[in-house]
Amino acid sequence: MPSRIIQIIILTLVSSTASAEAIKAYLGDEVARFSYATDSFGEQLGRLETEFGVMFTDRDEAVRNDDFLTHLGVQVRGESLDFPLIVSIGGRAYYGEASEYNVSAVAIGGDMLLLPENWGGFGLGGFFYYAPKVVTFQDAESFTEWGLFASFQITPQASIMAGVQNIEAEIENGGGDVELEDGGFVGVDIRF
Repeated sequence: MPSRIIQIIILTLVSSTASAEAIKAYLGDEVARFSYATDSFGEQLGRLETEFGVMFTDRDEAVRNDDFLTHLGVQVRGESLDFPLIVSIGGRAYYGEASEYNVSAVAIGGDMLLLPENWGGFGLGGFFYYAPKVVTFQDAESFTEWGLFASFQITPQASIMAGVQNIEAEIENGGGDVELEDGGFVGVDIRF
């Protein structure tokens, strides 16, 4: 059932790319992650973006089942001509399967990218999202996603990046932490 849902979501994203504002793809050793974001409203306080993403793993099934994670988010994205920093702040609702556990959470956080003009297209960025116990459901007690990356802007619309990311959930009743992802990635960010 989850694989069917993921297939429908991917087909929806592929068929609607003509109106997309941004498409991101991150690939790791055993992980693939794709997201799509589009403007929701105008730019009085910054752009309000709605995003949808899906991540799936291909793990050694003798050790662990494949994991998947989906998210739906809303963020305000702000860019300044005076300072070379792009910041997005908002929230995400997550649902996924980690090992034999079901995880869902509503997290707050954001991302930022420092991209000075005199760096010649190079940038440094990071992202962080956190959901405490009160907004984490099913088998999880808390949920955290974070990452750090370096990027290089190839064109005004396209960048490549490399970094590390960690996505984990603390399992209820002393079940410990389960990691959906903990490792390096390479990726692309394409904005229309």
